[in-house]
Amino acid sequence: MEDINRVNVTGHLTRDPEVRVTAGGTTIAGFGIAVNDRRKNQQTGEWEDSPNFVDCTVFGNRAESLSRILTKGMFVCIEGRIHWSARNAAR
Repeated sequence: MEDINRVNVTGHLTRDPEVRVTAGGTTIAGFGIAVNDRRKNQQTGEWEDSPNFVDCTVFGNRAESLSRILTKGMFVCIEGRIHWSARNAAR
């Protein structure tokens, strides 16, 4: 059985893309997306937004192009795959 690792994240950019180039010449762009989750407060009965923050990384030509277009606050939808590490879990 083949595993499928696909995710869609929709939200607002928390910062402008940070661009760097590896020693091998690959462009990498990193940015964050804030995604709200609505939950009902059990004590008040009111609906509340609970933010989740997702760090995203884009490579190559796509990183170069997106870094020129994306700015903090923009509403975006990103499709990709999840790579989870212990560094992410420690936050």
